[in-house]
Amino acid sequence: MDRNDENGIDERSFRFYRDVLQFVEPIPAGPKTNGLIKQLVDAAGSIGNNRDEALGGSSRKEFIRYNEIALRSANESVRWLRACAARRLGPREKCLALLDEARQLARILAQIVITSKLRSEDSGEDPEPREKGKPKPKRKPKPKT
Repeated sequence: MDRNDENGIDERSFRFYRDVLQFVEPIPAGPKTNGLIKQLVDAAGSIGNNRDEALGGSSRKEFIRYNEIALRSANESVRWLRACAARRLGPREKCLALLDEARQLARILAQIVITSKLRSEDSGEDPEPREKGKPKPKRKPKPKT
């Protein structure tokens, strides 16, 4: 996986954050918009930040966990962009393009999480955190093909 691939998740998440910053810049500050804009910018930036943490993680469990957080941030970005569209904040076409990109990022991240969890199960690793002292859940036997 090449982190500098212009169509890869890491570069796309960076461009998404950059584009969100450009999108919100001309929106007038106000009591009803300030919170929404801050939440959108925070969520958009969190996608790439958590991908960086995932790639720097020391275990598959950390990799999965940080990708799950990045996925939540992408979903949160969708929510805030929907609010911007509903309130007619910023250029409509740009908002809709960002909304589409946020949804695509969320789908990519969901696939990364699902695939990583399946690979962890196949390798016998436990991708799910559990409370200290609780036994590891029993794995279902693989179906015979």
